[in-house]
This record gives sequence, structure tokens and C-alpha cells, in this order.
Amino acid sequence: MHLVFPKLPTLLHHQATVDLAYDLWFHDANGVYVLPGTIDVEKFNNALSNTLQLYPHAAGQLRCQDGRWFIELTNTPVPVDVSYVEEKSSSSILQEDWVWKKDLALFSFPRRTRAGLINGTEPLLRCKLTFFLEETCIGISWHHILGDATTRFRFIHTLSQFYQNKVPEFPTPTFRKHALPPPTEAIATEYYPKAEAHLKGVEPLNWRFTGEELRRLHASLSSSGQQALTIQDCLSAYIVTVLNRCRERPIRIVTNQANYRRVKAPFVEENLAGNAVQTIVTDQLPLDMVGIATAIRTSIIRSRDPQDLENWLSTATHLMLTNANAGKSFFFQPYDDVIDVNGTSSLDRGGAHFGFPDSARYHMEGCMKFHLLTVKSNPMKGADGVWHARQGSIDISMGVPTELKSRILDILARGFE
Repeated sequence: MHLVFPKLPTLLHHQATVDLAYDLWFHDANGVYVLPGTIDVEKFNNALSNTLQLYPHAAGQLRCQDGRWFIELTNTPVPVDVSYVEEKSSSSILQEDWVWKKDLALFSFPRRTRAGLINGTEPLLRCKLTFFLEETCIGISWHHILGDATTRFRFIHTLSQFYQNKVPEFPTPTFRKHALPPPTEAIATEYYPKAEAHLKGVEPLNWRFTGEELRRLHASLSSSGQQALTIQDCLSAYIVTVLNRCRERPIRIVTNQANYRRVKAPFVEENLAGNAVQTIVTDQLPLDMVGIATAIRTSIIRSRDPQDLENWLSTATHLMLTNANAGKSFFFQPYDDVIDVNGTSSLDRGGAHFGFPDSARYHMEGCMKFHLLTVKSNPMKGADGVWHARQGSIDISMGVPTELKSRILDILARGFE
């Protein structure tokens, strides 16, 4: 086990804490990079030290005092575990190249407990290097309190850049959080209505759409609609119609987990190292695919209004803080008639390649009912032994009721009808 300290002075050497607002997600976000070669441990540790200089909150510890939540900038060393399984290939364990995996326990650390984190000594970031036969797996156990998928990606990309003796490509992060007043009762009711949940047995479903398939779907729906649609809008709408063909009760709502860093508002920091994700809810959906895609796009445009975003953030932050102080955790509650979309295909995770461009693969874990995850597909190795990027290809993963899985796969296998 190696212990890596941040390079001093850190970016935040002038302050003692980082305040937390809409950040109190009490779960780990584990991911693994698979590289077709062997990396240097000392060089990795030096790169991590340089990265922690820019992201010192990742070397901090979670604190709660009198209802105030913050990360104390303790400059605590980040553990880097190193293990060797040199007689095997990683593919013997990571079978198939789907981005999403059910379990990555071998490549990461045991999940942390809430009790061990709060006012304790548990690190918020942990790394594990596993060396296989001519391959390296870099496991990153990133606690969600440190930031969302964008923050985590920028951290790992910066780590990759430093490992290659290159300068970071992303702007210097900021950690400034803006305090918003608590919502009125009317706003809280509007932005977080209660609904009834029905949970049954769930299994993970993975599928891959090629770039050509997605372009064809987008062209088909865009030619019929009155509003400019994105590929993600169209893909989400298609998945809704697939589910509706398998169920008596249709999906009536789509929620999107969307990055709001580009919204122009005085309380938004574009380069925030934290959680800058807004839950965007559609109106009641029609049944046709174009109508569903249009409803999704309309809801996203509406959510980009600064006042709408402020109302939502005020409500979400207030509820998150109230729950945390009551010993509860905030999470995405699955419902029978709602599909929740977490689209991160805009993040080029392959860009954090540690010197192995076009061949670094990335895997993540997680599966919840009707929680649709979309990511860029991993590259593939051709018969000639050369790695090739899957241009425009997207992997999806979603937890679906056990009794529906075979029917859904059958419809997906037929292609766009």
C-alpha cells in the first residue's frame, strides 16, 4: 500500500474547508480503466500528487458540525493499493467489453460506511492498481460527495495528463458554492412532489447502438418534429417506446440528470469541482416517439431558465441537507411509470488514456430500476491486433424487471422498425 500526499502548496492552501451544498450523495462511484500495457507505479503516484494539488478536497475528510457539512482540507494521503495477477489477462474477469459492470469489487475497495466517513478518518478517494498479464487496471473509488461524473472525469483526465508529463487540458477548478435561500412551501411542493413507488425484481440490461444507427434514428425523428433534438433525446424516446411495448402501464414521465455548469446565472460556477447536476422532469408524455423526444427537449430548455434552476437547486439543497441531518441518504427513487436518464456520452472517458490512446477501456458499476445510463462505447481490438474506436457508438445500461428482460432484448435485436 502506498500513501500519496498532495503536492504543496495546494490550490486551496489559503483556506481550511470546502463547504458542501448539493453534494451530500452518500455513495461510492467506482470505475476502472483498463490499459493494454504496464504503467510505472512511482510515476503514477507522482501524477496523483500533482493532481491532488489542484483538487485538494479529494485529500480531505468529511465533517459535520452543528448541521453544517464541509470537507476539511486535511491533506490526508490517498491510499494506492498495488496487486499483481500477472498470470492472467483482465479479460478473464472483465468478460465482454460493456462499459457497465455489475460488480467491480476486485478492482476497487470495499464500500465505505456513512459512520466511518462522517467526522472520521476514511479517505474520500482511493486508488487500486492491479497488474495483469501485459495489462494494468486503474481502479478509482471516488466518493460522490467530491463531485459528479464531470468532476470525476476531469480529475482522472488531469491525472492521465500529469502521468504523461503533459499540462492539464481543463481550466483550473473552482470550489466556490453559492448559498441559496430555502424554498417556499409552494416551490418545494412543485419541484419535489411525492409519488408512489413499486419495486420488484430487477436485472441489468446492456445494449449497444452504433453511430450509424443513432444517426439514422436522429434523422428520422428530427425530420418529423418542430424542435431541434439531440441524439440523446431521440435515444431516450426510443427506449421509452420499447418499454411501453412490453408493459400495460406506459412510462408517463422522463427525468434527466443534466449538468448545469453552462447555465448563465450568478450562482453557477462553470468550472465547479463538485456536484452540478439538475434533475429535469418532463410533462406527461404522449405515446409517439417524436412527441416523447420533443417533450424531453422542451423540459431541458425550460430548466435552463436561471429562475427555474434556482428554484430547483434551492429545493434540492434544502431537502438534501434536511435528510443528511436526520441521518438519511438522498438517492434516485425508482418508480413504475418513470424512466430516469443519466446521459454521460458527451464525456470522452477514453481521453484519459495514460499514454494508450484509442485503446484505454473504461468500466463502471451500478444498476437501478428504469435508470437509463448512456456512455461512449469502449474501443475494440481488431483481428489485426490494432485497437479501433467505435465511432459514435453508445452503450446503454438499465435495470429492468426480470420478467420483461427477454422481451426488451428481443425488440432491441430487431433494430429500429
